[in-house]
Amino acid sequence: MSKNKIQNYIILEFLKNYATLLFIFSLVIWLMQSVRLLDLIYQDGNTFFVYIKYIIFQFPKIVSKTSIIIFFIAIFLTLNNLEDSNEIKNSSFFGVNPKTLFFKYLKYSLIFALILIIFKTFIIPYFSKKSRTLLLDGGIGSFSNLIKENNFNNPSRRTTIYVEEKNKIGELKNIIIFQEEDIGSSKVIIAKNGIVAKIKNESYFITEKGIIQELNPYGNITQISFDKTTTDIKNFKKKSADYYKFNEFSFIELLRLYLLTEKMKNRSGPASEILDRILSPLVLPTLLLTLGCLFIDRELSINRKKLKIYLFLVGFLIIFLLEFLISYSQKNIFFSYLAIIYIFLIFFLSFYISNLTFKDTNVKPIK
Repeated sequence: MSKNKIQNYIILEFLKNYATLLFIFSLVIWLMQSVRLLDLIYQDGNTFFVYIKYIIFQFPKIVSKTSIIIFFIAIFLTLNNLEDSNEIKNSSFFGVNPKTLFFKYLKYSLIFALILIIFKTFIIPYFSKKSRTLLLDGGIGSFSNLIKENNFNNPSRRTTIYVEEKNKIGELKNIIIFQEEDIGSSKVIIAKNGIVAKIKNESYFITEKGIIQELNPYGNITQISFDKTTTDIKNFKKKSADYYKFNEFSFIELLRLYLLTEKMKNRSGPASEILDRILSPLVLPTLLLTLGCLFIDRELSINRKKLKIYLFLVGFLIIFLLEFLISYSQKNIFFSYLAIIYIFLIFFLSFYISNLTFKDTNVKPIK
């Protein structure tokens, strides 16, 4: 019974550290990204409501991105705190073998990796796709705020607007609007006055006293004079990308895309995303193995403080190399194969070293 209490106590200590660090780091990164994403309102023309929902949907992705590095830091801090307080040392009095304890936690790390794989494979793509759909379906918000006087403005994709003067209530003077439409066709609106107005909760761009020139794909130009014309703001396309990225595809869609793509170069994008979802969480057991010798104490040529620094740096190096290989697999699919070889090679190497360490006859419980 005492053994189980000790084991559960260590697990709870780790989970507390992990949850606390994960929440704090993710929240800080999320807040910083939220500030950066204000451009979605001021440059891309999205509404504030769309912006709020979009940044909320980004939080799970940030959690998944930080989860691996936080896992390693939480394990390191937990073992370090337990060693400093002699709690692992005292566990030997209850018949808890450090080797048995360590490899039991190795099994838990595999379960943790599986949970993270499910999270990254199914939950994150769902929220990512929802956030992209928000940008695609949401209308342009405060269009007037996107237009600056005496400047060539690009409030939306394929649209350039020049305004010579803009007063405090949003009235515009001497306006030139250039719109790219279909391939080989475009439209120019020149007007003396204009304003962005809301009619029944819909935004419209109203221009007065001007001309409309249209160029068709055959090179013909038509010109129409007008006293007043109204353009629905919804006709302007926002700057936000109108396509889904690989991290927004479901796992089945990614797999189908990978299998149906014949060229190796074109396969690298889906392959990299699949690796990121499935392979990267598998580094968690390796990170635990890296810290295995913190469970024991033996005569070493270096002191414990230096050993902890070395192990901490090795853990970061393992994570960095894996992220490097997965990142470069987007450009060349052969890096995908290197990443697969690397993750299994480093796991078995770490397992072998840890096993040798615990088999050392001079090994004794932590002091």
